[in-house]
Amino acid sequence: MLEGEIIKFYREKSGLTQAMLGEGICTPTHVSKIERGKTAYSPEIISLFSAVLNIDIQKEVEYFRDLDKRLQEWHKAIIMYRLARAEEIKNELESTPFIQSSKYAAHYLLLKARYHLLHQELEDVSRIIKQISHEFHHLSLFERNLFYHVQGMYYINQAIKPDCTNQQKALQVLKNIDINEYGNEEYFYHLAIAYHYIDSKIMAYMFAEKSLQHFKNTNNYTMAIKAESIILLQISSDILTDMDKLAERYHHLIWDCERIGYHDYKGLLYNNLGFEYFNREQYAKAKDCYKQALRLADRNTIIYLQRLYSYLNSCVEGKLSGKTALLKKACEGIQVSKELKSTLYLSLFKLSKYQLYHQREKYFKYLEEKAFPEFVKIKHMILMRRYGKKLYEYYIETGHHEKAIHLNRLLEGNELINV
Repeated sequence: MLEGEIIKFYREKSGLTQAMLGEGICTPTHVSKIERGKTAYSPEIISLFSAVLNIDIQKEVEYFRDLDKRLQEWHKAIIMYRLARAEEIKNELESTPFIQSSKYAAHYLLLKARYHLLHQELEDVSRIIKQISHEFHHLSLFERNLFYHVQGMYYINQAIKPDCTNQQKALQVLKNIDINEYGNEEYFYHLAIAYHYIDSKIMAYMFAEKSLQHFKNTNNYTMAIKAESIILLQISSDILTDMDKLAERYHHLIWDCERIGYHDYKGLLYNNLGFEYFNREQYAKAKDCYKQALRLADRNTIIYLQRLYSYLNSCVEGKLSGKTALLKKACEGIQVSKELKSTLYLSLFKLSKYQLYHQREKYFKYLEEKAFPEFVKIKHMILMRRYGKKLYEYYIETGHHEKAIHLNRLLEGNELINV
């Protein structure tokens, strides 16, 4: 019973034992049963307990009963990307004295993890996931599915990192969710991302479409933009896709971001469009897109490094800037890579530097011995294909046919794994 939970919380907060609270009122055993909801009790006893603890029990009960509704409101604000409202409810819930010792404790902590995900505070998310795993062994069906969802989103954020060694972890967790028990169709979007990371385009497209429909039905415009961007990533690999029409859809999404004030996502859209132009060897347009994306990135992040490298690579491949300017960008990339301790981007910018200096032998020696093994280790399929092709052609040109055969088998094997 609610009264028992509240009495227990305030008794422990006041530093009283059950015997001390029950003195002159009832036995310690009876106090224990009341707190655990194992016995009936009179309103007079609760009033006496309340007087000792100096609380208004009815007010506390009413607020406690409202907690479930407040948690649902918080969850909705997070899903809808209403940052101000999410912050307001968070502060209100944090001031609730007994929330972490109530039956809503797990639900509250899981939503707190979602709040941290919203702000990319991944260490806090990891801490809560571990706490839930160790302290809460009897989650409700909804809480269990929410736990899987939080874990999946956490692993998706880990998979973004270039040194991630297991991009399938998010999918493995998300597939445990029972949508009939959970009821939150937002998770289709995260399933789409998880399938995208393992290059399963059909499944990614299907779940992105499902999530897009859900976001449209719920007027969640921010997430609808994200879902459609996932769809565009899947259809762009089709050689029959009209690039002009694809670019038009990207620009519509960018305009939508401006219209609703979602400026953070514009950079990602420009980056993705630049990637499509680059793959079609339209390097000047790719450069322009990456330049826009770079302006919207924080220099002290891996995202900045990724966009700087893409910008530099477009300029190099398209011969679009002078050597001095490009070397400056390469040196900046090397410096930022060292600051962020990113061995992957350190390798990529070093390769660019060797290429700009026309140091062909150093370029392929470094690619063979250092860079490409790292691409394989982290299973970065895009880089494995791009640089594997260059290394394969170099082996054929220099007569290293056994190495070429071995490399071809490696690439074919990884293609099959990631179908």
